[in-house]
Amino acid sequence: MNPKGRKAVLVSAALLAGVWFLSGIVAVRTSQQGVVLRFGAPRPIPLTPGIHWVPFGIDRVVKVEVTRTETVPIGFRTAEGNRTASLAADEGQWLTGDTNILAVQLAVQYRVVRPVEWVVNGLDTQELVRRAAESVVTDAMGKLPVDDALTAGRLTLLEEVRRETQELLDQWRSGVGIVSVAIRSVDPPPAVLAAFQDVQNAKSDRERFVNEAESYANDTLPRARGEAGALVSSAASQRQRRVEEAHGDASRFEALQREASLAPGPLRARLYLETLEKVLPRMTVYVVDEGTRLRLVRPEATRGATAPAN
Repeated sequence: MNPKGRKAVLVSAALLAGVWFLSGIVAVRTSQQGVVLRFGAPRPIPLTPGIHWVPFGIDRVVKVEVTRTETVPIGFRTAEGNRTASLAADEGQWLTGDTNILAVQLAVQYRVVRPVEWVVNGLDTQELVRRAAESVVTDAMGKLPVDDALTAGRLTLLEEVRRETQELLDQWRSGVGIVSVAIRSVDPPPAVLAAFQDVQNAKSDRERFVNEAESYANDTLPRARGEAGALVSSAASQRQRRVEEAHGDASRFEALQREASLAPGPLRARLYLETLEKVLPRMTVYVVDEGTRLRLVRPEATRGATAPAN
């Protein structure tokens, strides 16, 4: 081969080598990770964001969005413009633990967390997540009474759906992670909505009556206890007063008994005089001469002085 032909071959080889080298340059954005497939088999460690080189024709890079969040509707469908589309009559309805039927609508958000698994097994991620979540909702609703599902049991339902859906997806090696689960609505079916509303109204009335009765009891019982305590205190005070008076009377009687045993005559005279001092002020005394005849009238009847009679 002449020198010109050899030079042309070398230039062509260099150009081909340059083209092959440049073809292996891969740019991975910050929102992505690159899964390297070497002869179709995935490498265990994905490429991080940045500029990388892989041998063209040997390795192929699949760029996976790892920061984008997708939403899967459970119990409803979304049409164009985020409008809710109609479902089949029995779809979106679940049986509760006490054999009632509720229409449940959930929104499950997920994103790719293990790109290598997602590239290998994530054929239809939306459908996979929907089937997993519906299975978990069926199991969770079968454990909840209808009252809990409509009220305080919603938080328990959300946590159980999030946890068990993630466990199913991990078992299936889907490579996705559940970001959040939100409840759009938990309502009875339209055919029995009025009956459910009547039941809820009756329960609300029952709770209101119970609260009113408890409020009345809380107001009445302390007042009654206070009045009872006041009566008991008053009775105890009166009892103590009468006991003290009885002790005083007994002490005075004993003192008189001792004095009577020492000097009965003077004591009898003193008691007689003291009795007169108490009695005479309440009596009306008339002093008349001998031989005078009087007609006496009770003061209560005349309310005046009596007139003498001849």
